[in-house]
Amino acid sequence: MKHIPQRMCVACRKMYPQNELIRLVRDNATGEVKFDTEKKLFGRGAYICRNIECIKKAEKKKGIERHFKCSVPREIYKAAEELI
Repeated sequence: MKHIPQRMCVACRKMYPQNELIRLVRDNATGEVKFDTEKKLFGRGAYICRNIECIKKAEKKKGIERHFKCSVPREIYKAAEELI
């Protein structure tokens, strides 16, 4: 049986299989936060659940900002809602 990595959602703080979550990456060179749909981009990653409640909770409590220690534009949250 193949091992499936577990990752924690930055909003609800629950562990899920990595392939069930949306991955965001902060590029170390530019500081830009972007989606990593292929899960292959280099840089610090954050994971968020694929549901509207977690995205809204992360936006309200600034979960992604805290994880990356930088400001995240509001468009990232809107784009995450559209990915679902």
